[in-house]
Amino acid sequence: MLEHFSSTLYLKLSRHWISGVLLPSGQAFGEPPLLALRYEDGKPKVLAVGEAAQQLQGQAGVEVLNGFDHPRTLLANYPICEKTLQLLFRRLVPRTLFKAAPIAILHPQELLEGGLTMVEARGFHELCRGAGARKVHVWTGRELSIDELRNGQFPDGAGTDWKV
Repeated sequence: MLEHFSSTLYLKLSRHWISGVLLPSGQAFGEPPLLALRYEDGKPKVLAVGEAAQQLQGQAGVEVLNGFDHPRTLLANYPICEKTLQLLFRRLVPRTLFKAAPIAILHPQELLEGGLTMVEARGFHELCRGAGARKVHVWTGRELSIDELRNGQFPDGAGTDWKV
């Protein structure tokens, strides 16, 4: 029953780009995974996320961060990653009284040499839960089709749906 009032957010994640599709609408999205901050009284204040954050780059007093940019892993700065995804989720899937939190399918696109470790898979899972997803799948393998996403299918032999 809850599935009827919920959205599915398929996120394809790389160091410099996050893209995907929101179901059931089929709305595609893509932008840099950036977060713009300004420090006021020593505390960070979030100014913008994504392309809006990129536009603020170079402005005095503004720090633009990418929590996913590291040479070995996509989880470079966990709090920045979480806040970036949280704001992206809020923008793409606004919560209403009758709409449940989204199901997130996170699909890392790079830095997968040797496969994910269980620590990385758990980190991605917790990241999406903290950002507002009610259920999370971490998928490695080929890109999932719209039909597979709509039906919640993760094809055997085409990748791994990490159980954490």
